[in-house]
Amino acid sequence: MIKMIRIDHRLLHGQVLFAWTKSQGIERIIVIDNATAQDDFKKMSLKLSKPADIKLSVFSDEQALARMTKINALSEQTMIIFGNVTETAAVAPSLTGIKAINYGGIPERSETKKFSKAIYLTTAEVQASRQLKEQGFELYMQQVPTSKKENLNQLI
Repeated sequence: MIKMIRIDHRLLHGQVLFAWTKSQGIERIIVIDNATAQDDFKKMSLKLSKPADIKLSVFSDEQALARMTKINALSEQTMIIFGNVTETAAVAPSLTGIKAINYGGIPERSETKKFSKAIYLTTAEVQASRQLKEQGFELYMQQVPTSKKENLNQLI
């Protein structure tokens, strides 16, 4: 069961590993990030950083789409973490049973607009987010479970 979808350029870090996994009862994390899926050192670092009781898989967007039937059929409480909006827009519509996406951390770069203290989007990312919104996804910004949940759908 897919319990949560999050976009966070840092992928796995303290907020994700301790706050979100504990509050949501997460048993498995699937990282979908093309750059990380190609980098064995980064994959090994992620596997070393996760708690021992949580399973971790790392896929590119193409690998995730190829495994979508299995991902959607998982019985474990699963958190999907994307590294960016583009890959989220490519994969999230194929995920079943969940229609909310947590924008947890997207860094400031050139030509980005600030939406919260941790969310900066380019014009292309705003467009991809609008497509997700039009597909029925609730897009929200929230860094940790105890922080205020802000509606992104109204801002894009």
